[in-house]
Amino acid sequence: MNNFIRDIEKKVYDAGLLPLEKQATLWTEILTEKFDTVLPQIMKTSNMDMWLVICKENCEDPVFKTITTWDMPSARRVTILGFYYDRVKNQVHKMILGSPSPEMLKLYVNVKEREEDVWDCLNRIINQYKPSSIGINKSSEFAYCDGITSTSYDILMQKLDDEYKKNIVSSEELCVKWLQTVTPTELKTMKAMVDITHDIIKASFSRNIITPGKTTTTDIEWYMRNLITKLGFDFWFGPDVDLQRKGSSVTRMFDEVIMEEDLLHCDIGIVCKFIQLHTDVQRIGYVINNEKQVPEGFNRLLHIGNEFQDIVSQCFKLGISGNDVFENSINIAKDRGIKAMLYTHPLGTFGHGAGPSIGMYDKQMPQPGKGEKLIENNTCYALELNIKACLSHWDNQEIYAYLEEDIFFNETVEYISGRQTEVIAI
Repeated sequence: MNNFIRDIEKKVYDAGLLPLEKQATLWTEILTEKFDTVLPQIMKTSNMDMWLVICKENCEDPVFKTITTWDMPSARRVTILGFYYDRVKNQVHKMILGSPSPEMLKLYVNVKEREEDVWDCLNRIINQYKPSSIGINKSSEFAYCDGITSTSYDILMQKLDDEYKKNIVSSEELCVKWLQTVTPTELKTMKAMVDITHDIIKASFSRNIITPGKTTTTDIEWYMRNLITKLGFDFWFGPDVDLQRKGSSVTRMFDEVIMEEDLLHCDIGIVCKFIQLHTDVQRIGYVINNEKQVPEGFNRLLHIGNEFQDIVSQCFKLGISGNDVFENSINIAKDRGIKAMLYTHPLGTFGHGAGPSIGMYDKQMPQPGKGEKLIENNTCYALELNIKACLSHWDNQEIYAYLEEDIFFNETVEYISGRQTEVIAI
């Protein structure tokens, strides 16, 4: 086990995620790449001349940490980040109005004069560039795109010259595209993180950690948290570990002593210290009794889940809505006799990210608003779903396979770091 943990640690170092100074450098490289290649394009397609991200200290816009360097984790008093799209040069001028950190000055120009009020500075900059459209993060649909506070909005409208007040618009479209678009360096980093997430599950779903009749599902959750922390990451939820047991109608039993012949399930996601990327994975494992391997019925259950994953992947098409993916996938599953639920979500800069929703766990139907968003290229998703079937090994008891794999879409779906095709033998 110690050798396996050392192998995971090596992956973390090889990916440039440790030591922290390497991760900090990598995050600056990711931001530079994204500012140079993504931001000009999405400002153009969103028809946005200027984008303002306005933050107050300890009350930051969610977008703030996706556009700031590692040494500026919070706003300072009032910090405004401004982006102006030069249509002639197809370049974006990046400005900070406030007190920048040293690393921020590698990416942004500090435009505020020493004694100048930040709001007066903003009005001056707007008069200098004369934008026809000024986007602010104000949205009724996406929380990530609704980061301006009520008081900041009021001050903005008080301070702006009258001729520019009418140019204030919601930046929702631009904001969603910024958050969901994945660059090559981000994808490479995501691959390493997803692979490490898989390894954390392997280390946890092991007889080195689990003693049937003694170890609880909660013990495994804490083992995962400690291992995640040891590897230099954080967990953005849970992790959650639960089980199904022969003879029980409860499909997710928490805080239970693990017994032989239980079917374990985990849901785990990690996030870096500086790099704003997340993983989200679910896997299942069987606690072997006298068997030398997992009974075939459990793998058949998983393979039905794999078939539904294939169905959903084939239904992903550029330019169709999340609702279209949901309805087409569920209809095909029904035609094949698969009892399925689908609740896939965007992933990347946030765990439950910006972009099209594809079903919801408690609302298995097309979703207004988020479900109407279209599938875009260069985006990541957590392919989250479940299927249920009767298992002869458990006297035809109906059991669930809860599954989740991280995928990347660019014309077609690809698994970022493979998927589970065999139940983990514990």
